[in-house]
Amino acid sequence: MIGGASEKVGGASRPDSVIWYERLAGAALVTGLGSAAANPASLAKYYSLYPIGYPIMFLCSILGQSLWIWLIARKRQNWARWISLVMVIIGIPSVIIDFDERFRLNAVAAILFHIGYLLLVVAVVLLFRSDARQWFSRARVAPDV
Repeated sequence: MIGGASEKVGGASRPDSVIWYERLAGAALVTGLGSAAANPASLAKYYSLYPIGYPIMFLCSILGQSLWIWLIARKRQNWARWISLVMVIIGIPSVIIDFDERFRLNAVAAILFHIGYLLLVVAVVLLFRSDARQWFSRARVAPDV
């Protein structure tokens, strides 16, 4: 996190922590898609069970996650930042409990899943650094000159 804020949103510079949150959360989303693609048997199973609903929900999930990242990184929604923290914390026990089973079923998909989750954890932690806290509190509302 060198160099200070370099991107502006609504006249205010986004801090490095928020910029890196957006990048890492996007990378986590792409890694999650890679994990899904690495497990075609699971995709085929759910598609055969729900041939119309599954693709729609898959697309809605991607769009919803993208919207969530945008709400936090671009729209400065503090409530979304806190919900992200809570959801990451709630997910940790499940990730730990399912660790062995995921690897037994599909090691490549499991590795990609865990890399994505780790990226997401790091991204959410960045939202609570001091520069990000100030930005979410809207302490710097005046445009930088």
